[in-house]
Amino acid sequence: MNRILGIIILIVTLYLGFLLGYSIPPFIHAGVFSDREEKGVEILVDEEMEKYYEKLYEDDEDE
Repeated sequence: MNRILGIIILIVTLYLGFLLGYSIPPFIHAGVFSDREEKGVEILVDEEMEKYYEKLYEDDEDE
């Protein structure tokens, strides 16, 4: 019984470590855990990309 419990704890620990490994780096990149006043990542949208998205919205409205 103790061996089975140990295996279950090991599997759960490895799974949680895997999930934390994928979730914490984006938070660090966005500055969530820092002292910065402005949180998040800057997204740069140029005029060409803006026109592309406006055109997508126009196509949806026509249908």
